[in-house]
Amino acid sequence: MSDALTDAIVGMNRLDLKDVLDKFLDAATVHTGAPMAAINILDGDGVSVEFRYHGMPEGVMAHIGRAPNAVGTLAQIPFEGCLVIDELTKHPAFRGLPDGHPPMGSFLGAALVVRDELFGYLYLASKQGGFTARDQQIVLALASAAASAIDNAQLYEAAIAREKWLTASQDITTQLLADPGDEEAFERIVQAAAELAGATSASLVLPGVGEEWVMEFTLGNRADELLGQVLPEDGHALTIIRSGEGVVAAEPPGGTVLPAVRAFGPTLYAPLHSEGKTSGLLMLWREPGMAAFDQNDLSTAQRFASQAAMALSFAELAHVKNVSHMLEERERIADDLHDFVSQELFATAIQLETIASNVPAEFRPRLLSTLDHVKRAQREVRSVMGTLAGERTSEPLSERLRREFVLAQDSMGFTPTISVDWEDVATATAADPSLSDDAVAVVRELLSNVSRHAEATAVTVSIVAPTGRFVISITDDGIGPAGATKRHSGTSNLANRAIRRQGTFTLSPVRPGATRPGTAAEWNVEA
Repeated sequence: MSDALTDAIVGMNRLDLKDVLDKFLDAATVHTGAPMAAINILDGDGVSVEFRYHGMPEGVMAHIGRAPNAVGTLAQIPFEGCLVIDELTKHPAFRGLPDGHPPMGSFLGAALVVRDELFGYLYLASKQGGFTARDQQIVLALASAAASAIDNAQLYEAAIAREKWLTASQDITTQLLADPGDEEAFERIVQAAAELAGATSASLVLPGVGEEWVMEFTLGNRADELLGQVLPEDGHALTIIRSGEGVVAAEPPGGTVLPAVRAFGPTLYAPLHSEGKTSGLLMLWREPGMAAFDQNDLSTAQRFASQAAMALSFAELAHVKNVSHMLEERERIADDLHDFVSQELFATAIQLETIASNVPAEFRPRLLSTLDHVKRAQREVRSVMGTLAGERTSEPLSERLRREFVLAQDSMGFTPTISVDWEDVATATAADPSLSDDAVAVVRELLSNVSRHAEATAVTVSIVAPTGRFVISITDDGIGPAGATKRHSGTSNLANRAIRRQGTFTLSPVRPGATRPGTAAEWNVEA
């Protein structure tokens, strides 16, 4: 073997796969004297996924529009050794060239085999005088070296990909543990999976109402069409959710496929499965004609999905723990109110009643007025105690909401503007105490979100009850919904409350495009 050929073989040992292939083409043309050369890389089904070439006139491939398939003469290339033809057009298997393809004349074809699997084919053509036995030896030596270099480059790319997936899953876990309800963490799951898997469209499916599974987060060209789609009961995606086993396919699998999904090509479904439970489904797609996902893609995506499932599980546990602590704290405060504040107010009321009966008549009205204030304070304390203890349904909704407004004022640092028709609200909730519970929960959650995330300086709360409806609208002048509108149900708890009442929950910017667009939230349900 010549020193130049040895240098060429050594030069192919690079970590970038495209560099390896280009060096292989360069070496094949230089050491055989072939003016035209190409490498056709195939997927597991024998379909071309990449076509790299040297010596082809500019614009030819753009005119032809596709890489060659393994048919006709090209189908005769052996798995081992070379196919050598002095004049391509005279070979018995020749079926012609695409319109606009330059004449090829002599031809040499060899398989590129990596780890005993067909990776692609090398095509050499147009050598004056034809290809010799030495050319075949050179090509086979280069192909053997290229196979090793390709294997190393693929292993390196896989290691880099795994590191990126791991970094993304760690970031998501940290984000969810910091805030279990953070919508951006869910968006990050979809974005990271699509970017790292080379998908053009993606969706994260999460449990909905009842037995439904809903596309809650989507991205890609058909994101809006996919958003909010419910998986069909007899579709393959639900089978994957129930089994916990992911799948790759050349096209969306199953007999029942959503119309919005049918147009996709290569498909990868990876369930978010951890500790025997599936908490979601990651759906990734590429456009028709693009390279198929392979088992390595599935294996890596599945590990990522499992990490995401574990992060969701940890976040859920953290949320339950926080709620438990909150309930314990509410009970403690209720006990303190009973043991100290309520008792002191009761004692003060008794003393005022005693004093009022013994003071001159001109002072008695002022004492009785003060006594009324103390008794009113007693009632307020009892109401707060009842609320903290979870006994809410018997209390008028107006009192419960007013208390939420006062508590929100403390957390926000300013007083919200309130617009409520209390009479209509009372009428709408009179027959259904659970609607009052939902209304209080919605107001509390929305005002809490404003306090935590909006950076607002003004908030307006409107509650109306037109015939047959109950509508809560909360508008702020803050930094905007910060991506929550990308989710089908927005804030899931509020949306689920709305869905159960045949209603809707929406989040939208008040002034789209503004530096501080504000947020308009509307909870609109049947009453």
